[in-house]
Amino acid sequence: MAEMVILPLIQNLGSLLNDEANSLLQVRPEVELLHKELKLMTASLKDADAIYHKSERAKEWVRQLRELAFEAEDTIEVFVYEVVQRWRGGVVRKIIKFPKLLINAHQFRGKIQDINGKITKLKDDQMNYDIKPLERGQTFTQTHQLEVSSSAQKFWPVDVVGLQSEAEKLAKLLMKKESLGRFSVVSITGMGGLGKTTLARKIYDRDDVKRHFDCQAWVHISKEYRMKDVLYNIIKQVMVLTEAEREELASKEVVILEERLSNFLKEKKNSLFLLDDVWSREDWDKLKNTFLVPCDGQQCRVLLTTRDEGIARHADPNADPYKLKHLDEKKSLKLFSKVFFRSPNDADAESSLNSLNKEMKKLATDIVQKCDGLPLAIVVLGGLLLEKRLTTIAEWKKVLDSVDWHLDTSNCLKVLSLSYTELPSHLKSCFLYFGFFPNDAEIERDKLIRLWVAEGFLEPRGNLRMEDVAGDCLEELMQRNLIHVAKWKSNGVPQSFIIHDLLLKLAISEAKESNFLNISTPQKSLNCYRRVALRDKSSEDNMAQSPNHSSSINSSNLLRTLLCFTEMNPSLYREFKLLNVLDLEDAPGIKTLPKEIGKLIFLKYLSFRGTGLKTLPPWVGNLYNLQTLNLFGTRIDEYLPIEILKLEKLRHLLCYRRIPKWRSDDSIVKKAIEICRCSSPPRQRQLGELSHLQTLWLRPGDWIEDGLEMLTDLRDLRIGGYEGHLENFREALSQAIVKLVRLEVLFLLELGGTEIFFPSFSNHVYLYDLYIGGCIRKLPEFNNFPPNLTRLRLANTRLEEDMIVILEKLPKLKELTLDKQPYDGVVMKCSARGFPKLEDLTLHEFHCLRNWIVEEGALPNLRILEMNELYGLKGIPNGLRHVTKLQKLTLAMPKEFLERVKEGGDDWEKIKHVPSINTREKEIPIEISQHLPGYERQWVDIYRGDNPSC
Repeated sequence: MAEMVILPLIQNLGSLLNDEANSLLQVRPEVELLHKELKLMTASLKDADAIYHKSERAKEWVRQLRELAFEAEDTIEVFVYEVVQRWRGGVVRKIIKFPKLLINAHQFRGKIQDINGKITKLKDDQMNYDIKPLERGQTFTQTHQLEVSSSAQKFWPVDVVGLQSEAEKLAKLLMKKESLGRFSVVSITGMGGLGKTTLARKIYDRDDVKRHFDCQAWVHISKEYRMKDVLYNIIKQVMVLTEAEREELASKEVVILEERLSNFLKEKKNSLFLLDDVWSREDWDKLKNTFLVPCDGQQCRVLLTTRDEGIARHADPNADPYKLKHLDEKKSLKLFSKVFFRSPNDADAESSLNSLNKEMKKLATDIVQKCDGLPLAIVVLGGLLLEKRLTTIAEWKKVLDSVDWHLDTSNCLKVLSLSYTELPSHLKSCFLYFGFFPNDAEIERDKLIRLWVAEGFLEPRGNLRMEDVAGDCLEELMQRNLIHVAKWKSNGVPQSFIIHDLLLKLAISEAKESNFLNISTPQKSLNCYRRVALRDKSSEDNMAQSPNHSSSINSSNLLRTLLCFTEMNPSLYREFKLLNVLDLEDAPGIKTLPKEIGKLIFLKYLSFRGTGLKTLPPWVGNLYNLQTLNLFGTRIDEYLPIEILKLEKLRHLLCYRRIPKWRSDDSIVKKAIEICRCSSPPRQRQLGELSHLQTLWLRPGDWIEDGLEMLTDLRDLRIGGYEGHLENFREALSQAIVKLVRLEVLFLLELGGTEIFFPSFSNHVYLYDLYIGGCIRKLPEFNNFPPNLTRLRLANTRLEEDMIVILEKLPKLKELTLDKQPYDGVVMKCSARGFPKLEDLTLHEFHCLRNWIVEEGALPNLRILEMNELYGLKGIPNGLRHVTKLQKLTLAMPKEFLERVKEGGDDWEKIKHVPSINTREKEIPIEISQHLPGYERQWVDIYRGDNPSC
């Protein structure tokens, strides 16, 4: 606890001494002394943390030190803030304020000297608080920072043992043909952490279940769910929708969504809905009206998981719920072995367990017994031992001795608490940060990383970027099974995470203990907290009571982080002048910004993503500490203010708008607002001066010629233009891309039919995700593609030759999307052994395509195939019958085509092995149907006299 609070402050003081040298000039000796005293305390911090959960005296020592740290940080930043505001005034204003600044400096010295004295006293008195230097070997806690092992890069989820027979039994029950009432409900009950969701997923993902139900959807029901979100989530899963249709539905009311879903389900024979984690009878009563009354041989089944058996019996009084039991000793040991030895299956786990000597096996038995047969506790504890590399008898004994297992509280919670206690200090902050997010939220990896970097609690590691350090921290939390991956990127890196609700409760509980964060509502006071998440309503986990602060600074200065998940009064922003993080993503009611935000000079993270913000004022250039500015999905007009080019610390800029070229005419000079301590007229600035940029999403503009090639740290570059804008900067962009060899993601879009270029990427070894949207006519040879490309999207490319000839040679390609007339030819052929790694293929709007040939041996690893609006295609490729790993087929095609793929149709035999087939009828637009005869004649001319296998 102590390290988690003090080490970030030490880093922050070091940054302030460097970045705010001018502001702290008059008081630098005092701040340097404070910095030195805190660094000398680091050894004591480790000693205090070792006994924190065992000694109330140690807790009190840490509490006092934490309050002093907060007071020191507040005092210094308030002083810097006042100095900066003085320097922003005119000459007369500066002269008038100068005496006051001298007085403030004198008062500041007195406060810092007082804080230094208290810190010295705390250090001298630590023996009176039970804090003693640790003896070597006294605890198994490894206080040094863990390096991520190579195995962290090969993370895979752990499967709970012994659920195969249960899954088989419940799957058969779901697929029974006889009607069990309006619709039958199969329920799985049990306490949190037993594996209800894991079992439900096993059933839901079975091939026989997918074949039986032609309509399936999975939704998680949180305590604070919204019916609109549930309906929208179901519709997205069961219906084949375009992106435009999805966006339209997202804005519809509940009544319209219910009607749309009901009309769709009338056409389905068998439907399955998995409702995961239903919390109350009232919730079920609202949700059940979503489902269709079966008629004419239809089946509607609900697979429900809940902790309350009463809810299960209420949902279907005629059916007994399946009660998930705790694991017995044998299964517990097998699961522990799967985690600790990373065994891929039950047989290997049992073999690894039997390889242990008698004493180690006895210790393993004693350890899992403390977990009460709860899979979550076993998985977390096994992950702890694995990540800390504890392999000896002595180390395992210390695990057993490290926690008082015999308290009245649940052993499961003790195990989970141990997993937190044994985290290094920097990982403690990372884990607690998950407490910000609502239960069942899917949390984006990139967003988390940017937030953590802005918070400043990550420890530098050599020459690594802080974003890479944050990524390593996420890997470590994954290895300890404290968080789980929700979605993966094509390159094997997580895209988003989820956290089990018991672990979320642990994070919130520990955050409350350490005053790390608070969950509140806009109606409550936000004072007295360092970090706050605003929600629609208070939950049972809210930390409503205000902590005790000894800081003499105004309490409104305490807030450093504000994450808003609801609407709030914009005038509140001005009250918190020391904010570091302001995240308003998707917050309603935001159209303009109060000018007071321009005074939040400590802001490092600012997000208005998905809001109704229409303008970004020029004074954004005042926020000279800003690292992340996220404006994606806002309603900002075409141009961004040129003052953005002043933000020299900017690392991530996300907004598909333009930055105008910096001009020195009077109109710009008058509008410009110079940042901090600078009264000279604004000089010409270039994008290339933002040397820390790693993410850049913009429309094409003069900025491409103003130093883009200098941004050699760029990882993610996305440029979206239209009507020739990208073509205007072809040469400059091409030269820049050649130099940007660290790119991982590149997005080039040119709407309007103008031809764009496709440069060589043979030297871009980090580039794994490439999107080209625009006319290119011809693809380069495959050796000009990025050598490690795993995801490729081509749209509006109007290729004249079959692109498959080149694309199927890409050795690591996993995802391929060909969209919106990518190819003007009538025949496309996938050769034997082509696309060796491809798993996901989307074909959309090939108006010319008449024949798609798939040779036997092509697409050996294809799992997902989408064929949408291929209006000229004659039928399913014959070779698709040999693509045995195909799990999901989505077809949005004309009626005649869909008739061929129905059971008994001409193409049914080619796809009957696919577990999940989802279809939607699409009417051929008149303007396209007029051209189809011409495509047919072109196909006949090419293949006259031939009879190719299709």
